[in-house]
Amino acid sequence: MNNLNRLQKLINKIDETKINLYKLVEHKQWDLLDDEVIKLSQLLDELLLQYHHIAK
Repeated sequence: MNNLNRLQKLINKIDETKINLYKLVEHKQWDLLDDEVIKLSQLLDELLLQYHHIAK
């Protein structure tokens, strides 16, 4: 798979994760220290790092 395809898949995954994180935070009544919120936020961080490494 070329980098352009990988980037597009990552962008889609990042967008999906951002939406899910927002919904989860709202569901948890804005408790940013909730374990589920933290885990999903960490996943988003990892996806963004992957994007950064590929986009270089």
